[in-house]
Amino acid sequence: MALPSLTRITWHDLEFRVRAEDHGVLDYVESQHRLARAEPGPAGTRIDIAAVSSPSRLGELAARPATEHRESYAGWWYGCHRREDGAFVLVSGEGHEFSHALITADFLAWEIIAAHEHELGLVVTRTMRELVREHFVRRGALMLHGAAAVLPDGTGVVLAGPSGAGKTSASVQLARSGGYCVATDRCLLLADGPAWVVVGLPLSTRLTQEAAAGLGIEPGEKSRLIRHGEAAVRRPDPKNKISLSNEEMRRLAGVEFVASARIDGLVLLENTGADAPHSSPVPGADAVAALAEHILVPDTAYRGRWLSADPSPEPAGDVKGRIGELAAAVPARRGAWTPATYGRDVLAAWLAPRAGAETTGDPS
Repeated sequence: MALPSLTRITWHDLEFRVRAEDHGVLDYVESQHRLARAEPGPAGTRIDIAAVSSPSRLGELAARPATEHRESYAGWWYGCHRREDGAFVLVSGEGHEFSHALITADFLAWEIIAAHEHELGLVVTRTMRELVREHFVRRGALMLHGAAAVLPDGTGVVLAGPSGAGKTSASVQLARSGGYCVATDRCLLLADGPAWVVVGLPLSTRLTQEAAAGLGIEPGEKSRLIRHGEAAVRRPDPKNKISLSNEEMRRLAGVEFVASARIDGLVLLENTGADAPHSSPVPGADAVAALAEHILVPDTAYRGRWLSADPSPEPAGDVKGRIGELAAAVPARRGAWTPATYGRDVLAAWLAPRAGAETTGDPS
């Protein structure tokens, strides 16, 4: 089947080339992965994806007995068998929202088959997210439950802390102040020679109703966000949050994204409820201990590297040793604040690394 429409997306050093007959599928993929600027260097790895909808082909693939089963994450299982030419065929099982299959011979070229056209864009974006994760985990990256942003002066910061600390709020507001958002919930910390970079895991930005209103996104605007393929996705969120693509964040809130950034500083956020924010340096050993609480290596939501020829579990390795290398290379600060009351006008100045500074209050 001819797939004339093509979109290219580069995520740090990983290039995706996605083809589909329906332009709406590619519009959805581009909306989810929209970036403010091109990545600085050439892509080292390319993954080709051909996306098609065909209930009959999917039915034929699903009828073939599985020779093994792979769990993608948190109870989402695929039946897997080998085709006559040696290609792997993974067919979604019970628990998946949308029936689909993934076919690959070398894990660099993929065919993604969905039962329905309006579900295809979502299946492609989810698969791309998993391929990003697999690519960087294979390179030794540490998955962090945290956020990351680039300050207006170009400084890259990783934001860690417990749930409710304001990681998403800080990354979004830094972008609105003239910087960029790298990640709002999950990111990958990757050693790049003597330096470290942070790569965002491509996910929708999930905002509470209050956070969305704080960005000027009115509740009634949610109905405008249903475009091709999204009618099946805009379901009630169990935590009453709104999921927005990168393009929607740009259009509705003025938030621009980049896929990766150099790490210049680590910020350990705490939501204290205090009126005035406070920031202080954190010794390396304390930074390691604090970051280790939020490192997802191995990620307990994954039994193995399911998008790999060898789906063995991800090795834990010396996680604290690797975090120690990061903490030795990058200064860390503790930031105590109240996200709802601390505006973007002074946020960048507050979070910027300051060599030699002992403690800082509200820079305004």
